[in-house]
Amino acid sequence: MLQPNPKEPLLEIGDPEQDRYASLNLINWWEQEKLSRSRVMVVGVGALGNEVLKNLALLGVGKIFIVDFDFVEASNLSRSILFRIQDAGRRKVDVAAERIREINPDVKVVTFHGDVRYDLGLGVFRRMDVVFGCLDNRGARLALNRACYRADVPWIDGALDILMGMVRVFVPPESACYECSMTDQDYRLINLRYSCPHLRPEDVMQGRIPTTPTSASIIAALQVQEAVKLLHGWEIPAGKAFYFNGQTYKTSLITLNRRQDCPSHETYENIIPLDAGVDDLTVGGLLDMASEIFGENVVLRLNRDIVQQLFCQRCQQTQVTYRPFEEVIPSLISCPECSSNRIPNIINRLHRHSRAADISLRQLGVPYLHILLLESHEHQKFVELTKDEDLILPMWNK
Repeated sequence: MLQPNPKEPLLEIGDPEQDRYASLNLINWWEQEKLSRSRVMVVGVGALGNEVLKNLALLGVGKIFIVDFDFVEASNLSRSILFRIQDAGRRKVDVAAERIREINPDVKVVTFHGDVRYDLGLGVFRRMDVVFGCLDNRGARLALNRACYRADVPWIDGALDILMGMVRVFVPPESACYECSMTDQDYRLINLRYSCPHLRPEDVMQGRIPTTPTSASIIAALQVQEAVKLLHGWEIPAGKAFYFNGQTYKTSLITLNRRQDCPSHETYENIIPLDAGVDDLTVGGLLDMASEIFGENVVLRLNRDIVQQLFCQRCQQTQVTYRPFEEVIPSLISCPECSSNRIPNIINRLHRHSRAADISLRQLGVPYLHILLLESHEHQKFVELTKDEDLILPMWNK
């Protein structure tokens, strides 16, 4: 008679007519409870994002936070399993959330209709176990990479090129990151907005490539598979790129070189929660509160560019703005008097005694649940606008 091996854990096999995860639990290392407790973010609800979300729902991942600023179009239907023709014109995040709940009512879904580059606070990232990048442009990938490294959360990037695709897993703080692999040409394309102020940032950022639903299925499956291993505590090949060529069926695994001087390798530590939200504070109010906590004068350093003022050389007139770069350029670049392009004065550091003291954090584009960097002569401090949590992640902790 066969005797049980005491070194191997007993498998609990559920009733396949009652337990939707019964087949998954037949895998001897599978721990459904780990997936049910996990919190993941999916950024981008295009072809890749649809497949990633579908797989996460089928696997019973506990909580999914979906981010996208776009709307459903008819052209999405050939590559997006979650969208229907009657969804045209609706927000992608709303439609995706509805379909995920239909696939698996066990999954809790929270949506965010906005741009990951500007609108999402770092506090959201640090509440995640894994982040998925399902994006189609450099600027958004770079922003996502820096946010994940600051929040110390792993992220899994997927990319498509017709019949080819790539998956990269980045695990802060030690592995190579997305920015480590960027070339001078990548930086030039992203920074083009500074030399061409008449261009819209979204036009510069977009570099969309045609894709197929088959390649999206393959790459998304690999992304989710890597996440399953991460959530189970497995070691995975972080800082590497897996290439798939659907024309030749060749694959390759390439190690990315970690740049010691990479700007993305910045982790926010010892974060102090503030019982305040972005709508409650001005620059001066925040710095007064910070000085009481830290006992020293501090300066607010923002991780986005602020146009302090616009100067017209022809009219010799200055307009004070204190607004995010992408809100000012290109809509306000032209002088209202002579229509000449004005020169923006760009800053990202603000102190208590500047003209910005009475400016609200909201006007500066600080997102909800953000982590703010405060600097003194010798130290860096990090504070989180924790009061915003219920606005961005309603019922997330229940």
